[in-house]
Amino acid sequence: MKKATTRPSTTKPSTTRSATILICILLFASSTFADDRPNILFIITEQNFADVMSCVMGDQYLKTPNLDALAQRGMRFDRAYAANPICVPSRNSIFSGYYPFETGLQSNSKKPLPESMICMGKHFKDTGYNTGYFGKWHLNIRSKDTARHGFDQTGVLKGNGADHDIPPPATAFLNQKRDKPFLLVTSFTSPHDICQMVRGEKIPGGSVGPFPDPADCPPLPINYAPPIDETDSMKLMRQSYQATKMTPIANFDGDKWRQMRWGYHRLVERADREIGKVLAALKDSGHERNTLVIFTADHGDCTGAHQFAQKTVFYDESARIPFIVAYPGHINAGLSHELVNVGIDTLPTMLEFAGIEIPRQLKGLSLKPVCEESTDVKRRDYIVISNHMVQGAVLKGQKRPPSCRGRMVRTADHKYSVYDLGDHRESFVDMKVDPHEMRNRARDPSYQVLLKKHRDILRKYAAETGDREAIEILLGVR
Repeated sequence: MKKATTRPSTTKPSTTRSATILICILLFASSTFADDRPNILFIITEQNFADVMSCVMGDQYLKTPNLDALAQRGMRFDRAYAANPICVPSRNSIFSGYYPFETGLQSNSKKPLPESMICMGKHFKDTGYNTGYFGKWHLNIRSKDTARHGFDQTGVLKGNGADHDIPPPATAFLNQKRDKPFLLVTSFTSPHDICQMVRGEKIPGGSVGPFPDPADCPPLPINYAPPIDETDSMKLMRQSYQATKMTPIANFDGDKWRQMRWGYHRLVERADREIGKVLAALKDSGHERNTLVIFTADHGDCTGAHQFAQKTVFYDESARIPFIVAYPGHINAGLSHELVNVGIDTLPTMLEFAGIEIPRQLKGLSLKPVCEESTDVKRRDYIVISNHMVQGAVLKGQKRPPSCRGRMVRTADHKYSVYDLGDHRESFVDMKVDPHEMRNRARDPSYQVLLKKHRDILRKYAAETGDREAIEILLGVR
């Protein structure tokens, strides 16, 4: 075997030293960039209407000091809507950045999220973030499939779980020594437990106490009555929903509704307490100054508005959700009326704050320029959300529960909704003069020009996004 010979280096020592110094500089710059990227704490609750915070509705019936403090130091968006106001479609959109019509998830289905759709955790893990997720899952990716969802550390609650089990592992995650930024998701169940409470079932985390006398409960909502000239679609769905064991409210009188609202407020306060523990842990960890905090929910709860309970419908109490963004020294505190589709806008917002390229196929908008009050802000004229109401009971004379698909267009001053069930299928509300949605103007002669404009907006959206179902729904409009 021929002996290998060692050839003398022809590289000059000074050149070698220069190359070494250059490599060190590049490595230092790279690590410095990584260290400078913000940590991200994403807090999400379940079934949380946008206005159920004491900083919005006052503290006579509800106290949420931790969310109030977050809103005070961040930017609160009061026109933020769920992509689809029910758990699975909304959460899968939030964590993938895709519309529900793209994910194929328009109801609480177990259909897997398409493999081509990258999950939030993977976006951040693949770009150098430590990732953790603790709490309710409800994503259509197996929680054990770390390679797919990208969350290295998970603590998933079984069923709806107990919220007090979330802060301890979240605190441990925050206190870990690391040389990378982190993405931490804390997913709370409350106030979703109002569903079990109304059914007389045990609540994870323990009871919030017996219902007090109705006189000591919050009053009925100002929009307790159904809207004038309500669509056939909503009348049918109300009958169907009220007939189910899931929402046993068919025989509710005013007193029962008031007690339900009391219970809902107690569960919101429970979520606020547990969120406060996580925010305190963030501060104690020393990471607060370099952490972007985003708080939202998957959908709201009507709690008696228009005599609906729970979610899925387009009324604001069901579809409009909290959205607060806080980042010390980077975001001015305040209130924004910007239109937000939380399902498709959350991920682009996080990615831009982290300096990660936003995939071209995502149709949402980053809210970073709005949060920073930049002069270069791409303003939205409208947002579109969807629903597919299928969770009701079989009505008399029918063989199966009603199924109703819908689309909602929200512009600055108006809300247009259209469905594929019944004869009277359109709703048009002047939100500027009727914020509680008490009158449907779709058949009002004085609103026909605006109604047509919003139909055209929906057609334009469908053509631009490829939402074929929206076109199918519009075909039924006479």
